[in-house]
Amino acid sequence: MPASPVHLRLLLLCLLVCSTPAKGDGGIVRVSENAGPWRITLFSSPTPLRAGPIDLSILVQEPHTDDSVLAATVNLMLQPLDGQADSILVEATRADATNKLLYAALLDLPAPGRWQVDVAVQLGDDGGRITTTLVASDAIPPLLSLWTWLVIPVIAIALFLCNQWLVRSRRRTTSSPTENMA
Repeated sequence: MPASPVHLRLLLLCLLVCSTPAKGDGGIVRVSENAGPWRITLFSSPTPLRAGPIDLSILVQEPHTDDSVLAATVNLMLQPLDGQADSILVEATRADATNKLLYAALLDLPAPGRWQVDVAVQLGDDGGRITTTLVASDAIPPLLSLWTWLVIPVIAIALFLCNQWLVRSRRRTTSSPTENMA
């Protein structure tokens, strides 16, 4: 029996509700500025930024052609502005990046709060530096991070109830004309 348009709409609605938003390769853009001879863009993930494992990705481009610079050395210095943790110095590499046009640093942010992030890019004698402030919230509660899995049984029950309602309403509409003829 082919699926009715109502069933297809319900399925589409469920897929839209259960899906997570697509994010780009490096997360959300935090800052993008011209610095030295390049345009440097800093991305962060997850969104919202939280204490715990984070991904900071950097795109280095020629500002006139938008070509990616792939041979630079990129260093990140994270300093807590709230004084709750030690500073972090890490090198961002293309090996750690999912998108090989980016430089990425995977690190564990030890505390929530405001963090100053300095991105330093060096290639030969050329250098560029950008600075921004990131605000990290407390780590997400484990149960809250699993909400999409916890809602699946609720959706299954709702679909079953919709199916039963449609079957009963169809029985009423198909039995009505025969009762009128008798």
